[in-house]
Amino acid sequence: MKSLKSMKKPVIITAVSALAISGALFSQSTYAAQVTKPIQAVYNNIKIIYNGTEVPADAKTEPFLLDGVTYIPLKLAGTALDKKVTWDGTNKRVVIADNGVPIDQSTVTALNNQITTLTQELNTAKAANTTKDATIAQLQKDNQTLKDEASKNSSSTLKDLQKQLNKDYSDSYNTNSDITLDGNKSDIDVTIEMTKSRWDDLSDSRKESYLEDIVKDILKEYKDADIDGTVKNSSNRDKLATFSTNSRGDVTIKKVASSLDSSTIQRNLSDRYGTYNGVGFDFTVRGDSSEAIVEVYVNLDDWNKLSNNQKNNLTDGVSDYLKDRQSVSKVVGYVRNKGNSSQIITF
Repeated sequence: MKSLKSMKKPVIITAVSALAISGALFSQSTYAAQVTKPIQAVYNNIKIIYNGTEVPADAKTEPFLLDGVTYIPLKLAGTALDKKVTWDGTNKRVVIADNGVPIDQSTVTALNNQITTLTQELNTAKAANTTKDATIAQLQKDNQTLKDEASKNSSSTLKDLQKQLNKDYSDSYNTNSDITLDGNKSDIDVTIEMTKSRWDDLSDSRKESYLEDIVKDILKEYKDADIDGTVKNSSNRDKLATFSTNSRGDVTIKKVASSLDSSTIQRNLSDRYGTYNGVGFDFTVRGDSSEAIVEVYVNLDDWNKLSNNQKNNLTDGVSDYLKDRQSVSKVVGYVRNKGNSSQIITF
């Protein structure tokens, strides 16, 4: 037997509290007199789907059609939308409210008091942090002041030592030097200026002794200082050498390659060997004190007139002049034919 629902027959019912999907309330206006009307409702097995899930309904809460409008009970709508629906019979009101656990006023008051306390603690912490920042800034300033004063005192003491060193060593070893100290008590740079000729006149052992005497006097005042230095040409301030020291004051000298005064060297070679055993020679020189390249030009026929001993004396003399008088570490020499610059020999 078919159910009443499936037969889709209209049913006459009395006024029912219901909510239309369109939002219209079925009951009469609140200002109208209370009346009872017969209505013709159609039940058609209507289902309510909320977010893909069917909302369960029974015979008392099943939606129905009336004049083409679908009506569902407010309680069923509340269930679908997770709302609490109640009937206030005294005031004839439908009351709809959110589901949830109500918070009593004492809880709200307690939470507000906690917020106030935390805010006060935060403000106190901020004030303390500001005070610490100011203290740190002042300490940094005081520290810098102490550093500046220490540097000033150290610089003043270094200047006194510098004056004494110049007094003791400016004429020592016949150097006629000028000594400058820079740095601080733990790291001292020494600059010694003298003419290149005076530096070159010193033998390697005397150079080492001269520098070690200066270094050891510095270490008497600053025993833990790291000392490095430079020897410069007082004429043009070119580096002649650099030196480093160990804790005992032993000096290690490193020779610095310097440019050669090529025109002066060529002129001196011409004065010495421009005419040698009746043969004319021309000279060109290039390079620096680490390596000099010398080219000796001569007519091939004239060169062949010289004996081997005379040839060796000439090339050895040129090489020795550059090494001994110009402090050149290495000499590379070529004898070339004046006619076509072709190479005759190397030395």
